Amino acid sequence: MKALLLIVLALLLAGMQSDNPVDAQLAAIQAYLSDGQTQQAEKLFEKYTQEYLEQSDYLNLAYFIPYAGYIAQQKESTTAGIEAAENWLNLIREKTNEARSLRQAYLEIHTYYLEAGKTQMAYDANLKALEFTYQMPDYRGEEWGIIEKNLGVIASLLGSPELAKSHSLKAHKGFEEDPLTSAVSKFNSLNDLGVRYWYEAKWDSAEYFWLEGIKMLDQMEANPTNQYYRKAMIDGNLAAVYDVKGNPQESIKRVKSSIDLIQHFLENAKDDPKWNRAHISLFYSTANLAAVYKSVGNYQKALQLHEYTLREKEKRFDPLHPEVIETKIHLGQAHNSLKNFSQAEGLLLEALEGISQNEGEFFIQAGDAHYTLGMLYESTQHIEKAKSHYHKANEYFLKGLKDKADYVYLGFLGNASRFFSLQEESKTALEMAQKGVDYVLKTDGKNTVTGFNQILNLGEVHFNLKAYQRAKVLADESLEILESLIRNTKGSLDSVRVEFDKPQAVLLQVKSEYYLNQDPSQYFLESSLEKLMDAQQVLERRKNTLNNSEDISVLQSQSQELLSFIKKIQLELYQKSKDEAYLKSLLAVQESEVYAKIRAQVNQAGLVSFKDIPQKVLDREAQIKANLRDELEEASSLSDFIKLSNEWDDFLQMLRTEYPDYYQTRYANISRQEIRLPISLQAVRYIFVEDHLYAIVIRQGKMKLYPLDFQADLISKLSENWHETKVICAFSHELYKQLWEPFANDLTEERVLIIPDGILYNLSFDMLLTESTDSFRDFSKKSLLARHDIYYHFSLSMTQKKPTSKISSNYVVFAPGFIDNMKEKYMAFVQDSTLVDKAYLSLLPQPFTLSLAENASRSFEGERYVLEESTPAAFRQKAGNHKIIHIGTHAESDNISPAFSRLIFAKSNGGGLTDEDNSLYAYEIYNTDLRAELAILTACETGKPIYQPGEGMISLSHAFTYSGSESLLTSLWKIDEKASNQITEFFLQYIKDGQPKDRALRLAKLQYLETAQGRTLSPQYWAGLILIGDPGPISDLGAKDYRLYWIIALFLLFALIIFFKRKRAEA
Repeated sequence: MKALLLIVLALLLAGMQSDNPVDAQLAAIQAYLSDGQTQQAEKLFEKYTQEYLEQSDYLNLAYFIPYAGYIAQQKESTTAGIEAAENWLNLIREKTNEARSLRQAYLEIHTYYLEAGKTQMAYDANLKALEFTYQMPDYRGEEWGIIEKNLGVIASLLGSPELAKSHSLKAHKGFEEDPLTSAVSKFNSLNDLGVRYWYEAKWDSAEYFWLEGIKMLDQMEANPTNQYYRKAMIDGNLAAVYDVKGNPQESIKRVKSSIDLIQHFLENAKDDPKWNRAHISLFYSTANLAAVYKSVGNYQKALQLHEYTLREKEKRFDPLHPEVIETKIHLGQAHNSLKNFSQAEGLLLEALEGISQNEGEFFIQAGDAHYTLGMLYESTQHIEKAKSHYHKANEYFLKGLKDKADYVYLGFLGNASRFFSLQEESKTALEMAQKGVDYVLKTDGKNTVTGFNQILNLGEVHFNLKAYQRAKVLADESLEILESLIRNTKGSLDSVRVEFDKPQAVLLQVKSEYYLNQDPSQYFLESSLEKLMDAQQVLERRKNTLNNSEDISVLQSQSQELLSFIKKIQLELYQKSKDEAYLKSLLAVQESEVYAKIRAQVNQAGLVSFKDIPQKVLDREAQIKANLRDELEEASSLSDFIKLSNEWDDFLQMLRTEYPDYYQTRYANISRQEIRLPISLQAVRYIFVEDHLYAIVIRQGKMKLYPLDFQADLISKLSENWHETKVICAFSHELYKQLWEPFANDLTEERVLIIPDGILYNLSFDMLLTESTDSFRDFSKKSLLARHDIYYHFSLSMTQKKPTSKISSNYVVFAPGFIDNMKEKYMAFVQDSTLVDKAYLSLLPQPFTLSLAENASRSFEGERYVLEESTPAAFRQKAGNHKIIHIGTHAESDNISPAFSRLIFAKSNGGGLTDEDNSLYAYEIYNTDLRAELAILTACETGKPIYQPGEGMISLSHAFTYSGSESLLTSLWKIDEKASNQITEFFLQYIKDGQPKDRALRLAKLQYLETAQGRTLSPQYWAGLILIGDPGPISDLGAKDYRLYWIIALFLLFALIIFFKRKRAEA
C-alpha cells in the first residue's frame, strides 16, 4: 500500500503552474540558477523586476516572486528565501488592489512555499488566490479549477485524502464547465480521472485514462515539459497500474522510463520553470521504483534506492523539509521489512520528530509512521510500546480521514484489533474490530464481501480472546453471508469469486468447534479434516487467478495457517488411531507446505523463466492466467470463465505429460500424493505442529513418530558462544539429548538423511555430542560426525527422483576473488559517486578461493573463470554440463525474500542506479543450465537466520535442483574462508578417490579436525558445511588416461607407413 500512496502524490503534483507571458525572462533566470550562477541570476532578476515596477505591471511582476526566494535560498538559506519571496508579495499587495494580480501573486508564492517545505503555507496561499479569483469580474472555470487542483494536491501532501478528493472533484467541475479550458488542463483532467479510478481500484480504467493522457501529450506542443516532464509522470502512474495488476517487469520498465525522462529533462531543460519541481518528480520515480522492488520482495534493492533518495534530498532540502521526512518514513519501513529494527526505529522516530516541528498536521504520514512502529515493537516484543504506537496511529488516521475509512484504514483496524486481542485487551480489540463492522454496515451493508471480511475479523478477535462460542457464531454468520451472496449471484461469475473467500471462514469455524469440544472423537476430527482439505483445494484454485504480489503474499499466509491446523488434526487422528495412513498424509501436507512457500516466492518475484520450457508455453500460461484473473475481477461472463477454466485444466494436463518436472515444481497437488518410502532409505523428518516438534523416523519403508521436548533458544545461543568451549559442548550435548537420543538406537546404518523444519535449518547435526566433554577436539570421536554420513534435503519427495545425468566434463569453477584491483577498476567506471555499489566494495577478498580454484581446475583438468571473467553471463553460458560446478563466490541466502537469495559475481561495468549486473538471483537460476552431479557453494551467508529459518537455503537448493544439480555443498552460516577451502579441498580429493559425497564430506571434516588448532577447532569453522541432495559418488573423475590415444595414434602412423611403402613399391 505504500507504493499506492507515493504514486498518487506523484501523479497529483502535475499542472501546478500555468503558462505566463514572461517565459523567456524567467527561463534566463532559471538557467543561471540551475548552473549555480546566483549573481548572474540576481542581476537579471533586478533588471526585469525594475522594468515591471516602472510600468506598474504587477501581474507580470508576480511571476518573479518564487525566483526572489530561489535566489535568496542559494545565497543564504531557506529562511532567507521565504523572507525574500514574502517581501515581494507584500510589495505587490501594497501597490495594487487588482484581483488578478493578487491572485497570481499568491499562486506564485505557493510554489516557493512548496520548494521550501512549507506545505500548510502553500495551502493557505492557494485559498487566498481562490478568494481573489472570485473577485475577478471575468473569472473562468479553468481559473478556479486550477486552484482547486492545487489545493487537492497540497491536501494530499498534508495527509488529508478526503479533503484532497473534495478539491479534486471541484477542479474537474471547473475544467468541464469552461469551453476555453487549455490543453494542459485537459491533460490534467485525464490524469485526474485516472486518479479517481485508481482510488476506486479500477485499474483498467485508470490505465485507459493515463494512456489517453499520453495521446494528449502527443498532440500538444513538442516542448521539454510535455515530452519529458509530463510523459515521465504518466509513465510513473502506469507503473503503479502494472504493479497492482501483477506485471512487475512492465512496472519496473515504466518506472525506469520515468527516471530516464526526468533525468533528460533536468540535463536539457535548465531554463524551464519546472526544473526545480522535476527534482521532486525524480525523487518520486526513484522511490516508486523502490516500492515496486519491495512489492516483489526485493527489499534490499528497495533499501538501496531509498538510501539514494534520502542522500539526494538532504543535499537539496533542509532537515525538516516534508520531502526529507517522507523519505525517512519510507527508509524506516524498508529497514523494518528487512528486520533491521534498530535502524528502522531511529528513522521513524526522527520522522515523527520532524512532523511535530512542521507547520501542517501531516496526519496520514504520522499515522503511517506510528503504524510501522507498532508493527516493529510487536515484532521485537516491546508490547507496551507497540500498544502506544497502534493507538497513536489510529488517532492520526481518524483525523486524516475525517472519521471516514478506506481499505487501508480497515486493514489497519484488522491488524491492530488482532494485536490487542492477542494481548488479551478485549475492550480495545473489540472496539477496533467493531468499528470496522459498523463502518461497513453503514456504507456497504452486511451482505457484501466487505461485510463478510469485517464480520470474520470480529470473529477472529473473539477467537484470540478465547471466546470460542462467540467466534463460532460469527464464523457461521460470515459463511451465511457468503451463501447468501452465492445464491443471489447464482449463474454469474460473482458466485465463483465469492466462493474463493470461504477458506478463512471455514478455518475459523472448525477451530472454534475444535476448542469447544474438550474430547473430540475420531469421527469429529475426520469430519473437520475433510472440511479443511476442501478449503485448501479452494485456495489452490484461487492461486491460478492471482499474479499480484501482495495478493499472493496474503493467500500464502492464509494457506500456511490452514495447513498448520490440518497438520494438528492429522497428528491427533494418528495418535488416536495409530493408523499409519494419517502419518503419511501428515508427511504429504508437510511437503505441500514446503512447495507452497517455494511457489509463492517464485510467483511473487514476477516473470520467471524456466529451463527447457519453450517461451511460447510460458507465454500461453501467462495469458490464460491473466484472462482468468481479468474475467474474475470484471465478473463479465460465467460461461467465459468456465471456458477459460477448462482451457486451464487442459493446459495443466499438457504440462503434466510433456513437462513433468515443471508441472511438479509449479502445480502438482502434493498434499494429495502418496509418498513412497524406499526400503533402503534411513531418514529423520522433523516437523513442527504449532509450537511442538516431532521427529518421524523412516527406516526399511516404515515410519515411527517421536514427540520431542525441544528448547529452540539453544540453537540461537550457539552462534553467540562459538568460542566458549564449555558452553558449546554443553549445548551440543543437550541438543543431542533433545533431538536425537530418543530414537538413536533405531538408526543402525551410517548413512542418514535429515529433513529439518523451522529453526532446525540453522543447525548442523554433525556437531551434536553423544557424550559430555569440554574439548573441541572430542568432536571427532563423540559427535554424530563420528557415527553417521549425514546429508540433507528440504523435501522427502525430492529424494525419490533418481539422478539421470550423463556428463563427460569434469569440473568448472567461477571465482571472482573480489581483490582490491577489481574494485579499483569498478570505481574508475562510476562517474557519479552517489551511485557506487557500497555493498560490492565491502565484499571481502577471497584469496584462498582463488588458490583452490587454480589447484582444483588443474587436478580435474577443468575450466576456470576467475576475477573479471567470473560474471553472471559467463556462469549462465558455461556452468552447465559439468560433473562439478564450483561457485567460489559470495552468496546470500535471504530468509526474508527467499526468491532474492543470490550469487554475487564480478562487476562487468560501472552500472548505475538500477544496475544489478553482478547478481544472479534464485528465481533466475530456474532458467540456467546447471546440469551437474555436484554444485559447490561454500561462501553462503544467511541473513536474519532466526527469521523464517531455512527459507533462503530451500529457495536456492530448489532452484539448483530444478536446473539440473543433483546435490549441493553449501554452508549454513558464514564460515572462515581459509577453513572452508581447506575442507573443500579435502572433500574434492575424497570425491576424486571415488567416495560417496556424504562420506567424502564426513572424512574431510574429520581430516580438518586432525590438523586444526586452537579456536579453529570450534564447530563455527567446520560444522556449517552440509550436503543437500543425492549422496552417491561421482564416477570417472580421475585424470584422463591418454595411453589408449597414444596406442591408436602409433597404430595409425604404422599403418600409414606401410601404406606409403606399398604405394612406392607398386610405382
